[in-house]
Amino acid sequence: MDMQTQDVRFVVGNEGKPTAVLVDIALWERILDALEDAEDIILVKETLASIDAVGGNLEKAGFISWKSARAELEHLDANKE
Repeated sequence: MDMQTQDVRFVVGNEGKPTAVLVDIALWERILDALEDAEDIILVKETLASIDAVGGNLEKAGFISWKSARAELEHLDANKE
């Protein structure tokens, strides 16, 4: 994340210590993107570990086929109406 120090402003409390940080919306969006990427990496690592733990068998790891997932979603959508 390429960040300039002028993109960040600190709010200082009565005791002279920082109490908050102000950033422009573009920087905030980049921060959120970085956090989401970090979460995704954790999920991928956990998923790969669960697949490895069952010897690569996707069904034993709790995965279902796209065809089954789609049928289940269509069933759920039909019950909403």
